[in-house]
Amino acid sequence: MAKYLFQGDFKNKVGEVKVKLLLVNFKDENNIHFIYSPHLDLTGYGQSLDEAKKSFEIVFEDLIDYTLKKKSLGKVLSKLGWQLKGTIKKPKKVLAPSITSVINKNDYVSEIFDKYPVSTYHQEVGIPAFA
Repeated sequence: MAKYLFQGDFKNKVGEVKVKLLLVNFKDENNIHFIYSPHLDLTGYGQSLDEAKKSFEIVFEDLIDYTLKKKSLGKVLSKLGWQLKGTIKKPKKVLAPSITSVINKNDYVSEIFDKYPVSTYHQEVGIPAFA
């Protein structure tokens, strides 16, 4: 399975977020392509890898747009196990949880790694700007 890192910028009226995310790519038994972010618990899918990437981008943008508008991005990340150094609304440093802890706490992630051949690449994720 291919491994890759999603990189992008997202802007809306409320704020700007820059990201580098660890993503997992796999195909299920029906040959559907999936892109999954264990650290954000987000999934995109499609008939091809390109469709899955586009689907993931839509889901990611929706999450960021919604949480920035509601001023809840820090709260959502905290619930997902992220560490926010400073305050939730204005963190000085944002640390993603280890992939091991994500796998142990999330049955869906465990199932992906148990059921499908996947490749992963670990990189610290940064979200430097909150609104």
